[in-house]
Amino acid sequence: MKLAKKKKKIQRRKRGQRVEKLAFDKLKREKFLVWKPAKVRFHSQDIFGLFDIIALNRKELRLIQVQMDRKRKYKAGRIFKLPVARKISYELWVYDSKSKKFTIYRNL
Repeated sequence: MKLAKKKKKIQRRKRGQRVEKLAFDKLKREKFLVWKPAKVRFHSQDIFGLFDIIALNRKELRLIQVQMDRKRKYKAGRIFKLPVARKISYELWVYDSKSKKFTIYRNL
C-alpha cells in the first residue's frame, strides 16, 4: 500500500508575503526605489487601505496592490475608481503561481 504524499499548505499570509517579495524584487531590478510599510501586528499595513508597495523612479510613481491569482479581485474596483493624477499609476499585480509571472492591470 502506497501512502500519498501530502503537499504542505503554506499559510495565506506567508504566501502573500512571498508574492509581495517577488514583486518588490522585480521592481528593484527595474531600477525603482521601492518602499513597503513595516509589518504591523494589529492594524492593516496597506497604504491608504489599498496598496502594498510604492515604487518611484525618475519618470513615474507607482502605487501597487499585489495579489495571488484569484477569480475575485476584491480591491480592483476601488483602486481603478480613484481620480487619475499625472504620472501616477494605480496598479493591481496578480501573481500566477503556475506560470510564475505577474499580470499587471493599470488605470492608464
